Amino acid sequence: MDYDQLDEIERPLKEHWEQRMGDNVSELVSPVWENWILPSLKVRAREAKCTAEEFRERWIRAMRLMEELFEALHSNYRYRFEHGPEDEKPWCYWEHQQFNFLKANDAKGGIYIEKAELLRVAAEYLSHPEIHSNKFDWLLLDAIVFAELDAFTSHVISSKISTGIAAACANGSQTKYFALLALFGSVGFVLSYVAPPALAFLALTKGHDITGWSIAGLWGLSVVWTLIGVPVRWKARRKNKELLINLHDLYRILGDSTISPRVLKEALDKAAASGVVLDGAVFSIVDRIVARDATTFVPTQAG
Repeated sequence: MDYDQLDEIERPLKEHWEQRMGDNVSELVSPVWENWILPSLKVRAREAKCTAEEFRERWIRAMRLMEELFEALHSNYRYRFEHGPEDEKPWCYWEHQQFNFLKANDAKGGIYIEKAELLRVAAEYLSHPEIHSNKFDWLLLDAIVFAELDAFTSHVISSKISTGIAAACANGSQTKYFALLALFGSVGFVLSYVAPPALAFLALTKGHDITGWSIAGLWGLSVVWTLIGVPVRWKARRKNKELLINLHDLYRILGDSTISPRVLKEALDKAAASGVVLDGAVFSIVDRIVARDATTFVPTQAG
């Protein structure tokens, strides 16, 4: 089949699917589909010498997964389009995110990922090699790694009361966030290490020996308990920092217009070795990219 025949098959399918998705979703899906996914489908169809029916089946399967991937990346998108504030409405199909640790798990920008659905789409996509393309590979890799980075960052920040409150109050400002942490740290130091001995000393000077020594004893026990837990807390913080750095390095590589599969594979292996848990779809896609061409991977290239 030539491209004119493929266009004739594709035209009624496109009209049907645009009606099915609605204008809001279709406007965001169409640019990705027309510029990258469809050209790759046509190249593969011609290489495989597909029949009209085979191409139609591939087209429908790829478009259905495109729609389902959009839904996974923009959870509750229908409500957001109709009732949500402007900064929570989807404005693109998917773009590499400029990661800000203070905006983890934030729906602003229309990005709100349903992880289970995202991984289901990835699994089905991998089971149909006839519709594989560079762009779809990249969309899944970028979204899955971002979802893990976003979720783990949110977990780390919310694991401590001080960082959780500071992040909530900072409204995305790193300057405000670190200023609040410094304030909380100062207040915490005063309450933990200045106020108790001062109260104990005051009670003793007033002749309240039992109260004074009780406060001093309890304070001493709390200090000892804190010191005992320092190695454990330090180890946990160091581990979390290592995981975040490795995840962020992996995600940063995916933001390049031209990606080295070898460097990507090394970053993925390093992240996994440090304890980062990523879905098997990520490893499958990266391994296939490396096997196809270990020197260069261009997400926008038909293939």
